[in-house]
Amino acid sequence: MTETSVDSPSDERDFQTLHKNTTRAELFPAKQHKEEWWEEAEHEGSSLSRYLYDLIQEARMYRDSGAPFIQTQDQTVKQLQNKIDDLQTQLEEARQGGGGRTHLSIDDLVTRVLDQQYQSLDELIERVSASDDVAQHLQRQIENRLYALAENGQVEFQRGHGWRLKEGN
Repeated sequence: MTETSVDSPSDERDFQTLHKNTTRAELFPAKQHKEEWWEEAEHEGSSLSRYLYDLIQEARMYRDSGAPFIQTQDQTVKQLQNKIDDLQTQLEEARQGGGGRTHLSIDDLVTRVLDQQYQSLDELIERVSASDDVAQHLQRQIENRLYALAENGQVEFQRGHGWRLKEGN
């Protein structure tokens, strides 16, 4: 994965700076693949080693989650088209149903968690926070905000890693 040979004295110096739990793994790809990976790594601002490590970890995560690992382009296109159709249907339903906003009333939330037992304020807050209604509402609001920030170029998403602020924000 490096441009220098294994026997090079400079390799020894480079590897001496690595964490003691780090080890070396060699890979022998076709030249064309290595060039493609190198370009992709540079595009992401990453070293080739880091880029390949991240790809391997992401692939392992997909495999462990039971996601189909290898698909044909036709299968991928069909899945994406189905996803687009589903999202368009959801958007239409949201537009027809008052913009898709749900109203969570504090009065409703508090009366749902109150019962005949005395509860401290901390206990009430914990029970309200743990309710599915609040969790779903928060998730929708956070997702909407993240997508709006991404449209404005303030945050970015990377599959397998999640969301982060873009540099300079």
